[in-house]
Amino acid sequence: MADVGCLVIDDGEVLRDWTTELDALGFRTERFVPKPEGLHQALQRAYQRVRRDGAASCVLAAGMGCDCALALAGQLPVDRLALMDPAPLPGRGEFGRVRRYARRGAAFCVADALVVPGPGTPAGLPERLARALCNSRVTLAAPVMDLWTNRKEVLKLGVFRFLSGEGTRKSLAENPEMCIIYG
Repeated sequence: MADVGCLVIDDGEVLRDWTTELDALGFRTERFVPKPEGLHQALQRAYQRVRRDGAASCVLAAGMGCDCALALAGQLPVDRLALMDPAPLPGRGEFGRVRRYARRGAAFCVADALVVPGPGTPAGLPERLARALCNSRVTLAAPVMDLWTNRKEVLKLGVFRFLSGEGTRKSLAENPEMCIIYG
């Protein structure tokens, strides 16, 4: 695998085991849990720790961490951005400022983006994110809820392939199990 740094932004425990698996695959990872005190500066510093000159860098975010990832990708060079089960940050204080900045600056993001709706994603939010990321190549995953419960390994594999630069698997398979013959 190529040298890839990945900042994992999680608002809870959703991506804790994902970080361990990314480390095992050879990614340079750092897990970041958003806190309202000094959020923007702490977020930038965490991202700078996973970046290296000439290497790919990416951000994997879940839930309310997606707004943090969008704010970061609109300001700093991010190669790939994966937004899992996006949910908006609260509207007050530092979180609110980052959320508003992320939404206003989404057009400045030029990263390849993967948006994966989940059980906590408000209706219509993935489509609004895809439109807001107008200068990015956006892959909007179909909302398949059993991926989050019964087939989590398939979900992880697709996201890890995207983050490593292998892209997402595109096929005309009738069901996901047939995709293995196309990859």
